[in-house]
Amino acid sequence: MLNWVFGNKARKKKARGPGRKRPSYDKAKEIAAKGKVAERRELASHEDLEPELLYYFASDDAPEVRRQVARNDGTPLQADVILATDRDDEVRQELAHKIGRLVPTLSKDENERLTTMAIEVLGVLARDHLPQVRAIVAEEIKLAANLPHDMVRRLAEDVEAIVAVPVLEYSPLLSDQDLLQIIAGGVGRDVLSAISRRQGLIESVVEAVVDIRNVESLRVLLGNQSSRINVDTLEKIAIVASGATELHQPMVDRDSLPVRIIRRIASFVSASLVDRLIERNDLEEDLARDIRQAVRRRIDHDDYREAETDRGPADERAGHMFEAGKLNDAALIEAIGDNDQAFFRHALILLSGLPSKTVAKMLNAGSGKAAVALCWKSGLEMSTAEALQSRLGRIKENSKLEALEGGGYPMSEDDLEWQVEFFST
Repeated sequence: MLNWVFGNKARKKKARGPGRKRPSYDKAKEIAAKGKVAERRELASHEDLEPELLYYFASDDAPEVRRQVARNDGTPLQADVILATDRDDEVRQELAHKIGRLVPTLSKDENERLTTMAIEVLGVLARDHLPQVRAIVAEEIKLAANLPHDMVRRLAEDVEAIVAVPVLEYSPLLSDQDLLQIIAGGVGRDVLSAISRRQGLIESVVEAVVDIRNVESLRVLLGNQSSRINVDTLEKIAIVASGATELHQPMVDRDSLPVRIIRRIASFVSASLVDRLIERNDLEEDLARDIRQAVRRRIDHDDYREAETDRGPADERAGHMFEAGKLNDAALIEAIGDNDQAFFRHALILLSGLPSKTVAKMLNAGSGKAAVALCWKSGLEMSTAEALQSRLGRIKENSKLEALEGGGYPMSEDDLEWQVEFFST
């Protein structure tokens, strides 16, 4: 028992390569007493060094030596107790890695004294003033099931996200009540997202996360298919999602959506996402047709309603610039950068000479060819069409078109004209 507690910790010794032959005991004592720093450091790296020498090195004046002792699996726990409050930050970080790896491997059959001492050392490190040390402990023990609950709870409530996140996401020792209390105490985005990633979240915890209404944590929660989200809670998420495009695809990609929620989602996402929504949920033909018709009505009447801004109505601004001959590529690129969608659409209507309904159809089609044809019809450069596809056109990545070498349009005039005629019917 004492050999285990005071030295080696029953760890498997690492093979020593060339030049790693350990000196005799008498020579080792001489190095420990009078050797240079490099010699003492090298000696302290031997896992089969006598425990009393490693214990002696735990108080060495040179931090390089103490760091070697801290990372040595053969160091007796009594020495680790000393190192746990070492003045050198790197010593404590090395020790946190080692003890953090050791403790989760200890079983109920291990010697009680060994387990108690190891957990005591870990507890000191878990309260270290340096966040990096606490973060190492949290990362190493995040999956452990043999730790005191109060230690894990303390790490989970740490003010530093780098400490709390691993434990909150993975620890099996945190109960649902723990999670509810932590959320109620006030948490930041990173911490809330970590909770949202936990497997098998029950409805009460999910509701607590949703009630915070943080967009990033809601995105993570929707992507966690193991979380249990009831219809009423999905409705709450949909309210937030209607004004947050980052949540549109995660909502569409959620498994087993009720029809009520499918209809709700279809009321605010793009036409291409509605198609994806219908495909994923294998809707009956009549219901799918009904949803698509409702989306088309929304697109034609609501999605492109004119926006009043502090710069004046979009149609008036576009009209004035058109009359002054200033409605050009530079003006439209600026509008794209400002996300001034209403102005951009009015500009295209004026430049293309197409009806507003046709312009709306081409912009909302989710088609790179349609967007490019609309810019061509408006007399714009292909660079503007590329910007439109990236920022305002809701174009699928695999549908985007790039300019030819030299900046020309990648479609023939016949093909471009065909696109315009197709959407004009």
